Amino acid sequence: MVWSRKSLRASRSVAAAALLIAVSGCSPSDGTPARPAPEPAGVSAQAAYPGDKQGARALMAELAAHGDLALVASLRPTTADYQALFEPAFAERAQRFYEKSLWASMPPTAEPFAKPDQTEVRVWGATTEELRAWGKNTQANFPGGYEKIKDQLRPGLTIYSIDMVVPGEEHGMAYNGLTYVNGHWAFFPKPWRALESEQ
Repeated sequence: MVWSRKSLRASRSVAAAALLIAVSGCSPSDGTPARPAPEPAGVSAQAAYPGDKQGARALMAELAAHGDLALVASLRPTTADYQALFEPAFAERAQRFYEKSLWASMPPTAEPFAKPDQTEVRVWGATTEELRAWGKNTQANFPGGYEKIKDQLRPGLTIYSIDMVVPGEEHGMAYNGLTYVNGHWAFFPKPWRALESEQ
């Protein structure tokens, strides 16, 4: 599963599981380039969510409670989004991975990203420069897998890590890779999985 981590950033929710099975764009394993991703579906679904930390929190709170399919679909990155976030060779690899393993099989019905009692949404943001530096604060709030791909990140963007927890508890459902790029939100969960995947 690519979208979420549970507890110590290790497991994920049923909702995320369904989505993660879909993470990348259908390119055959013979090395053929991935087909260009379409323009984000229903970016208007994101109109209520500005491109900052508060917008990230509000967007994820909506997904935590409802898992709105139009909102989920609007998070599908375009080819330009991959190219903006990642270095060229990895951008192509990541697009193939996500299209094949995540976006190829969206769930037929909305599934909340969190359990009903996980109502507190905690958000941490790090610039791609901070992730490349991989300092203590970044290590504390992002999965260790980011260290594997930190040199593949291009400067100038902010990536968000999100925990959905029962108020007063430390751990719950965890997600990462939410990024505001090219004027809209896009999701690149667990990008190190693209590095590890067979292409």
